[in-house]
Amino acid sequence: MGTKKPLVSIALCTYNGEKYLARQLDSILNQDYPNLEIIISDDISNDGTVKILEYYASKNHNIKFWVNKSNLGFNQNFKKAMDNCTADFIAIADQDDIWIENKITRLMERIGENLLIYHDSTYIDEQGKPTGKSTLSHHRFVNGKCAKNLLYFNCVSGHACLLKRELLTLTPDFPDAFYYDWWLAYTAACTGKINYITDKLVLHRKHLESSTGKDRTDAKLTRMAHLNLFSKHPQTPKNVKEFIKLLLNGYKELDTRNFSLKLFNTLLFNIKSLFYIRKRSAFSLIKLIYHESSK
Repeated sequence: MGTKKPLVSIALCTYNGEKYLARQLDSILNQDYPNLEIIISDDISNDGTVKILEYYASKNHNIKFWVNKSNLGFNQNFKKAMDNCTADFIAIADQDDIWIENKITRLMERIGENLLIYHDSTYIDEQGKPTGKSTLSHHRFVNGKCAKNLLYFNCVSGHACLLKRELLTLTPDFPDAFYYDWWLAYTAACTGKINYITDKLVLHRKHLESSTGKDRTDAKLTRMAHLNLFSKHPQTPKNVKEFIKLLLNGYKELDTRNFSLKLFNTLLFNIKSLFYIRKRSAFSLIKLIYHESSK
């Protein structure tokens, strides 16, 4: 008789997800990994989501769910779900994706000494049809001590992650107005214990989004706020803290100048690390750097 596989917790958050939830739950329950618990936190859905959860929980003893007393929002709802997981390994699930049946098996085989491992995902549209794109169509993946790569862009989606509980103990509370998965990935990157596989293990549903657009000033303020958060992160290596300080000093020049040569040079000299994740042409990157360095 083989050794029993370690328990893996699935942290799933729901909010008005009745349209796709049953298909996602089926794909999680059909995983070929034999030892799973499914922890679900509902953020006060007002559609048929809770009835679906009640039905699945009545049929599957490894599903536990609750409805929050107040609406927590995206980040804090995921934090609550993860905090209530009992396993040493936690996988994160969106309510409207479809998991490939060997997703957990493949990630458990490869996580090793890492605190976080992530994978590629196939994009599907609202009808469930593949778009021909995946995460790697638009991003490059990073691993090891890659905190600097994650200062401006993120390639680690929550739905693609398997993490060890230890990572949660090293990660400060999720900041408001910041993506929880980016925050977890950055923490793991600071320790050097992050890796990826290129297997496409999720059909990730991409919904139609209205293009609200941000002006350059708002986007720049957001990036400065992110840099300040990274600088204060207790796991940020000393050399990365110093580099962030250099960037912020460059942005500070824009308070009194229309163009910061200091910021332009810093971004240009570090173009390969800072902008490695996002797949863009050289012309597009130079244009971005110029705009970033201008008031």
